[in-house]
Amino acid sequence: MTATFTSTSTGEEDAKIATLLAAFPHDPSLAPLVFIPRFRQRLSILSAWSIPPGSRVLDIGCGQGDSSLVLALELGPDCHVTGIDTAPPSYGTPLTVSESQSKILQSVELGSRLAFYNETDAAGFFSFHKGVKLDAATACHSLFYFPSQLAVACLFRELAGQNIKRVYVAEYDQQDLTFPVTQTPHVLTAKAQAMYFAYKAEADEIRRSSSSSVDDPEKKEEMMPLNVRAAPSIASIISAAKEAGYGLTKKGKFTPKEEYQEGHFEARYVKGERFVKRVREEGRLTREREEEILAVVEEVRRAWEVMEREGGVDVVRCMDVWWGVFELEE
Repeated sequence: MTATFTSTSTGEEDAKIATLLAAFPHDPSLAPLVFIPRFRQRLSILSAWSIPPGSRVLDIGCGQGDSSLVLALELGPDCHVTGIDTAPPSYGTPLTVSESQSKILQSVELGSRLAFYNETDAAGFFSFHKGVKLDAATACHSLFYFPSQLAVACLFRELAGQNIKRVYVAEYDQQDLTFPVTQTPHVLTAKAQAMYFAYKAEADEIRRSSSSSVDDPEKKEEMMPLNVRAAPSIASIISAAKEAGYGLTKKGKFTPKEEYQEGHFEARYVKGERFVKRVREEGRLTREREEEILAVVEEVRRAWEVMEREGGVDVVRCMDVWWGVFELEE
């Protein structure tokens, strides 16, 4: 049977979501399926973090700006949120990152609290904004998209070097070995996509070392990463923070509401023909690497069947979300 979703939101939360929807460019027909659940998820994360009102925050991996927008709303009129992302301004559909962020900045209520910078990471941002005063940095469902574990470690080292006192993180928790059948497809989906990106990066490095060119714009388009990249574990995130001098002062975990279907969208894509075609036609992976990835795709498909048969639903539940607050130790 198909899962049915019921709202448990309060009137206050509904009012916040209405404000966010008014400021965020979106297709109204998709609001109940995509944007309202996404904003509820981020409001839940912000509630757990408890960032002090009026904080000056660097929002890492802001994408089209939804997490930055929620920060700007929740932290109040005295706050300032700077969103950064490595994606180029032209990335994204149906609106590009640049188009979405530009419309957000036009919001009368929230626009003045925000700034966005694309095609930049934390190191790049700080190199052009020397001496900028920030109270905290946030990573809201963004570390999954980092290209490697090393990149996560470099981020924490950069933040520590800039004397950012607190770092707030929220990410999917892959450490539980006893996932419900309704969450298992999402776990395997993240594994398949992380493998794809890692093996493609490995193949590209081999090509570069043999002087192969990837300057063809069509090839560059083919090399655009999927939504999930390195998918670091919570243990590796905590370790990277610790090595940079951050102690974990608060942590928790919650299960996203059923209506939040990001894991379902990802699993549906990975078990479909588009992902399989992309893996087989990549042209850079060895046959062994291809088959290794496609074996995980088959696991996703089987887990989906088990979910329908034993779980009685046809909608994948997202993995639980782990959140933590890191403080720079003296």
